[in-house]
Amino acid sequence: MQFSHYRKISTRIPNDLNMQASKHILKIRSKYFKERNFSVVMTEIFQDIANISALTGVQFLTSFVTLFRIIAGIVALMFINWQLTLILISIIPIKMFISNILFKKQEAVYKIIMGIQSYFSSWIGESISGITEIKMWGLINKKLTDLAEILEDNAKTKSRMMFYGYVDSLLGSSLTMLFTCVLYVYGAFLIIDGSMTIGMLVAFISYSSLVFEPVSIVSYIITQLSTTKPAFERFLKFLGTDAEVDDSEAIELDKTLEVKHIKFENVTLVYEQDKALDNVSFTINKGEKVAIIGLNGSGKSSLINLLLRFYEPSDGSIKINDSSINEYTFESYRSIWSLMSQSSYLFNDTIERNINITSDLSEKELLDSSRLSGALSFIEQLPEKFNTRVGYNGSKLSGGERQKVALARTMSKKNTKILLLDEATSSFDYSSEQLFNSEILSSQNYDIMLIVTHRPEILQILNKIIYLENGKVAGVGTYDELMQSSCNGFKNMLCKVQGGS
Repeated sequence: MQFSHYRKISTRIPNDLNMQASKHILKIRSKYFKERNFSVVMTEIFQDIANISALTGVQFLTSFVTLFRIIAGIVALMFINWQLTLILISIIPIKMFISNILFKKQEAVYKIIMGIQSYFSSWIGESISGITEIKMWGLINKKLTDLAEILEDNAKTKSRMMFYGYVDSLLGSSLTMLFTCVLYVYGAFLIIDGSMTIGMLVAFISYSSLVFEPVSIVSYIITQLSTTKPAFERFLKFLGTDAEVDDSEAIELDKTLEVKHIKFENVTLVYEQDKALDNVSFTINKGEKVAIIGLNGSGKSSLINLLLRFYEPSDGSIKINDSSINEYTFESYRSIWSLMSQSSYLFNDTIERNINITSDLSEKELLDSSRLSGALSFIEQLPEKFNTRVGYNGSKLSGGERQKVALARTMSKKNTKILLLDEATSSFDYSSEQLFNSEILSSQNYDIMLIVTHRPEILQILNKIIYLENGKVAGVGTYDELMQSSCNGFKNMLCKVQGGS
């Protein structure tokens, strides 16, 4: 095989694996990253791809091809002396038996190494994310002690791995020397017996390297496979995690669709053993501006994740215009939604590119959405204005500025039918919040508007409030209706909000 072929294989396979992993990351369900540390997942993926790709390296492929020299060597040696050849062939199953035992031990040890590497990645991820808490609570020495234990375990485990490799190499060399001695001794008897000459024995010993050398390469291949097999298994397990894949019969949702209503019909959502939502039912009609409220843990986030199809109901159904939302492709269904949440992400790019995220806004549309969100007033004061870079997740902006830029992006999304604001102005100053609320609540640009808020002044002017309590709908109605009803939880919650404001 030519070097150019090796090079193509060695570069193509890692590229394909990285592309496959990246596509799966973008389609994987959101809850996967709520259950696992993101930095650990990414480190594991890159480590596994690197280990799998090692099999496509020139050294490994060359070693693997070299094994075929065994056949050529055995054929040549048979012509010299078949008796000595049979003795030589007997080394192969012995060598394979020893290598198989060591392979299982190395595989088990490497799985431990993979686990330790995951702990190390978790330590790095949590140390970076929690750096403020670590410094404020004086946890630096504790974190370093934890790291020292991880690194010590890693060193000890790698030492075991090296020991098995050393044993394999030592046994291989000893086995080769032993069989060479046997060949000399048995060859001497054949010379005495007149079955072969000294020259034939010397030739046989010389040609025997065609068999001995490839057999010794088995150790190298076994070592590579012992690290690749666990990595390959973990990589396949990752690719098998639940991802957002459109049903074969899913259809595109028409962007000109008029959303007449959204219905929750006996919807239940279970996380492991706990019910986040329990038999939830309600209807939201076109033209309504609806609030979704409740204390922490009431099920608001779960309800929103179901609406956006980030989660799937454990039971019941969600319908849009009497059709299940699962009948549509993920992308076309989400295209009718505009979402602004407290945790909306800003990319490490300019303000303009964070707002004009699809690169299809005109200058007027960019300015209009920025003005509506309140972002334009501070953007115009910046030296580079819209070309200002925001840093990692908007780290160069204040909390309110970051939220205004994200809100401008939400308001700029075209052809959407439903607006979902999840505490969208929680970091706004009072005047900015009042200005935005007055403009957006008078807007007729959306068929339906959903708002997560506990501000009484906003609740009082909405068409409907859906009050959640312990995963159930505890009340549905206008502000006045719920205040006059027997829904004490709603009244108590508003008292706490007003009391704390």
